[in-house]
Amino acid sequence: MPTLLLIPGLVSDAFVWHGVTARIPAVVADVSTQATITAMAQDLLARHPGRLILAGHSMGGRVAMEMARLAPSRLAGMALLNTGMHPRREGEEAKRQEKIDLAHKSGMVALAESWLPGMMAAGRTPDPALMADLTAMVCRFTPDIHERQLRALLSRPDAALSMPGWTGPLLLLTGAQDVWSPVAQHQDIAALCPQARLEVIDAAGHFAPVEQPDRVGAVIATWSAEIAAQADRIPETPLFDRPRANAGYALNKMAMALSTPEGRAAFAADEDAYLSRFALTPDQRAAVKARDWEAMVRLGGNLFYILKISAVDPTPIRAIGAAQAGMTLDDFLTTRLGKVTNG
Repeated sequence: MPTLLLIPGLVSDAFVWHGVTARIPAVVADVSTQATITAMAQDLLARHPGRLILAGHSMGGRVAMEMARLAPSRLAGMALLNTGMHPRREGEEAKRQEKIDLAHKSGMVALAESWLPGMMAAGRTPDPALMADLTAMVCRFTPDIHERQLRALLSRPDAALSMPGWTGPLLLLTGAQDVWSPVAQHQDIAALCPQARLEVIDAAGHFAPVEQPDRVGAVIATWSAEIAAQADRIPETPLFDRPRANAGYALNKMAMALSTPEGRAAFAADEDAYLSRFALTPDQRAAVKARDWEAMVRLGGNLFYILKISAVDPTPIRAIGAAQAGMTLDDFLTTRLGKVTNG
């Protein structure tokens, strides 16, 4: 089972992700000690082994994109929230330096008072309780950590160069009123990744995960659970789920009728007439006639039921196993069983 790793942004911690962690097991990353975006990505890959589903907010989205560049095979999926992929822009360094100087001179409360209002949904009055919680979060960090993270952002990689190489599941999520990382930035990422799904959350700005925690939390939890379920599946193996069971109902009913002597006798005497008793699709009927075991399973057949057909022919179970594996009987016996037997 892949680990859902939540990567916070600038001077942010697990508080940003409470809407997600309340719904689904997840691990919140620590990006407070590393000096560059690449070092953050390398450190998280080393600290969190195995397959990962990433969700990165703001700066955390930058880290997620760098992890995808460094180790795409480690990732089962990636969600990018309120972020962008562009490199440093003209004039950005001076604006960042103003915030660095403010934090060192006047403290983290002053930084929060200056920085946070512009991160909220434009045109809406910020919720006082939320602002108090966000201020408390910012104050859990130091001016030195704030400066280190800002300098990491100033030296960030140009993710537009690497994102076309990401072909795995991609969720893009932002606030409709995010002025800092507007919808257009996420549309730019989607233009490079056709598989991307874009979610725009109304009444939310740059801190969408806490401005609308229920909506964002539900989207991330549902999306990541779907990715995890797909990642646990064996490639090219049909899953006998409810839709497949419904599709194969007539086929399995036909096969189960072969449990009786009367059913087997009717099948052996006139196979076409026997099959006509059941509402098989043309493809299901053709698969039975051809004894195409792989196709029967793909069309909804439960192997426990369709094996009843082999009692009429009879077909050795080893031959069915070989057909399921897409191998000749001799190769199957040698490769899978380690021996060759008669019959």
